[in-house]
Amino acid sequence: MQTNYIIKSLFTFLFAVVLSQQTQAQIKISVVDPAADTITIKNFGGSTVNIGSYRLCTLFSYRTLSSQTTVVDGSLNLAPNAEVTVFAANYLSFSASAADLGLYLPTGNFASASAMVDFVQWGNGGLGRESVAVSKGIWTAGTFVNIAPPYEFTGGASDFGVNFWNTLLSVDDLEASSSFSLYPNPTNSVLHIELTNSASGLQYEVFDILGKQIISKSLDTNSPSQIDVSDWNSGLYLIRISNGDKAETKRFIKQ
Repeated sequence: MQTNYIIKSLFTFLFAVVLSQQTQAQIKISVVDPAADTITIKNFGGSTVNIGSYRLCTLFSYRTLSSQTTVVDGSLNLAPNAEVTVFAANYLSFSASAADLGLYLPTGNFASASAMVDFVQWGNGGLGRESVAVSKGIWTAGTFVNIAPPYEFTGGASDFGVNFWNTLLSVDDLEASSSFSLYPNPTNSVLHIELTNSASGLQYEVFDILGKQIISKSLDTNSPSQIDVSDWNSGLYLIRISNGDKAETKRFIKQ
């Protein structure tokens, strides 16, 4: 009799664990706009989930969704495939230059992987609760989103990591604010950088798609600039040109 009770208890516990993991997996961050201090959360699952008691964490600052954010669109009682957008500036401001953002269950330590639901970071690696996301298996250490904000998640319920994040800006938006151009793109040998203004003190950095820095150099505005990529692996790369706290990022393909 006691053996049967232990077996039943064990099955009940395992079922609860699986159900908890499924609930966590279906709730994900879908859009982050650091400039506007808004975040959109989506329910990828098949049942309604009330996320009012879920918590946000950025650079070790923590807030609860229902009491410390303002709902801009949608409902915190998330129906299947629904989204809710919240404004957090009154309580929690997202750094536009570099920050992390973790979504947590209503209870549990912020250093605990089991309490974390989703994670993203931009502008730099190793921020905030990155180590928790790495421990949970939903983020790769040192990787970060390095494209123009706002940031949009393009994956599904079981997808995690920097490869599933893209810019929410359209091509027209990017071109309208462009301060430099790249050619030829794609390229298999030399990538040319052409500036559209005469700014000084520029620095350029090139990253692979996982956010690993490949090169970092000063940009000479008085002469044509080019990068020899002939020995690089084929694939997608990101180049960021910065001047103080201003920066612009573009993509190019090495064939």
